[in-house]
Amino acid sequence: MCFMFYSMMAWFFWRKGPDRLSRLVMVLMAIIAVQCLKDVFFLPQSQYTDSRTWSIVTAVDMVAVPFYAFILTELCSPGRLTRRSMVLQLLPIVLLPALFICTGVAVFYYCEVVWVAVYGVGVAIRTIFAIRRYNMLVHEQFSYEENINLGWLRIILVFFFLILSLWVADSLVINIDLEAIYMLGSLIMWIFLAYFIYRHENVVSELRALIADEPAPAGESQLAAAIRQMFEADKIYLRRNLKLGDIAMMAGSNRTYVSRYFNDELGCTFFDYVNGLRISHAKKLLCESDAKLDVIAANSGFGSREVLHRVFSKFEGTTPEKFRAENRGH
Repeated sequence: MCFMFYSMMAWFFWRKGPDRLSRLVMVLMAIIAVQCLKDVFFLPQSQYTDSRTWSIVTAVDMVAVPFYAFILTELCSPGRLTRRSMVLQLLPIVLLPALFICTGVAVFYYCEVVWVAVYGVGVAIRTIFAIRRYNMLVHEQFSYEENINLGWLRIILVFFFLILSLWVADSLVINIDLEAIYMLGSLIMWIFLAYFIYRHENVVSELRALIADEPAPAGESQLAAAIRQMFEADKIYLRRNLKLGDIAMMAGSNRTYVSRYFNDELGCTFFDYVNGLRISHAKKLLCESDAKLDVIAANSGFGSREVLHRVFSKFEGTTPEKFRAENRGH
């Protein structure tokens, strides 16, 4: 079952596109699929009682662990991962099992187990803080959150700690039942993780541009006037997937200056400013029409009724239905 799932995921992410995140997931899925195939055909039941064989197989399987870290890094800090950093993170996971297999000295195996456990915990803790930074950057660049927000990853990290604990126990204790529990737990985690990653929108270009050197922007007064024209007269906030880059391009400026304008001059993020205007527009439609929420959501720049409901509740502290009932005719 695990072999079929991971093989299918490797094929799906290969088809998804050439971006680094998809390629990393594809490689990891292929590695785990090969490991599962190896366990099915080349690790007969009798060898589960052979501690050396068990340790060699486990030591080699650990090569997958850094790829978990690479995927988390690419999700939370798009574009920051370099080939050099990947090689440096892979080195201990390659050298330690090689030394163990060549010398037969068990200390190399236990060093690898300890290193991977510490490394995994460190990556998970770093990811918790990186998620917060990432979501702040998203609010500075995008007017929507669908398929780019990483809130779901916090739940996955809880699974990650549980799986890591099972893996450490599985590495130190030869037990076929524990192995089965670990494999099943990993499979369940990856079902959810693969679903969200597959839907995740590539935001590397937008987030990189925030800190990239760009042409000199228009003067501050010109920038403010251009942005006011776009939002007050042209009602650009009604566009569904509006990005900060769209505003910068139309204003003849760059993302850094436009982001600074929203944060410093208007005192809010791009996300809050745009969605505040969308909510105001939706409130007017709720009071003055009998249109269904799906229509109001589409006409107010939201991707769906569910998004309208979530953002409206966040900004107004009530639901669109309750607001309409309390303010109809006002």
